[in-house]
Amino acid sequence: MIKNFFCLVLFLIVQLLSIKNAVALSDLNVREFLDNRENLWPELYLPNFQLSDTSKDLIYPNWFEGDWLVTSQDLSHESEEPIVYQVNFYKNNLNEVIGNRSKNSESIGKAIFGEKLIKVVNDPRSFNSQITYLKDDFYIDSRITGRTQVQDNDIFFADELVIQTAHKPGASRVNQVEAISKFKKCDQVNLKFNDNQKTDICGVQYIASYGSKVGDPSVHAIKTNKYKLTFKFIEN
Repeated sequence: MIKNFFCLVLFLIVQLLSIKNAVALSDLNVREFLDNRENLWPELYLPNFQLSDTSKDLIYPNWFEGDWLVTSQDLSHESEEPIVYQVNFYKNNLNEVIGNRSKNSESIGKAIFGEKLIKVVNDPRSFNSQITYLKDDFYIDSRITGRTQVQDNDIFFADELVIQTAHKPGASRVNQVEAISKFKKCDQVNLKFNDNQKTDICGVQYIASYGSKVGDPSVHAIKTNKYKLTFKFIEN
């Protein structure tokens, strides 16, 4: 009896170690994939996601929680004024920090489209879909088809592929957009003295457009942009 119990415990320990090693290997593969995507920019081709999981939303490190003022500078056109908008991140019922997708998209949309933007609506059945409504019967249907990220509290590193269908009276246009995001705390030194301090978040986003050839892995990006982003915490 004791021998059987010992064998069972030993088996469970081996299983747990195997699962832990598998997760570690999975994270390593994802990090390698993301590093490769970043290094390829701007010569990007349509991504073939490794370990893509669109059943889960993007999960952010805890230090993302709250309201932020974002300044986004297009490094390809540094003479242009940066775009400034507000974003919000909150904890879901699993105590995970996620982005307020419709609010954040609407804030970015206002900064880009101005008064032409009417509203952004999430699909109540899926956080992977939303519709952006603009004036003149123009709307954009966005659907995330690929997602992968590194689960690391020191950095946010993720890649998403979105199929956007722009509808206007008499015509529709399909475009695939990839967004590679890499963010970290701007000042790690000061945080050693005050872990509760809301330090600015710094990072980059690589945006690539692939046109309408959905699923063709030989398609190269027809347009690429690199943005420098800075998040400043908004005190309540």
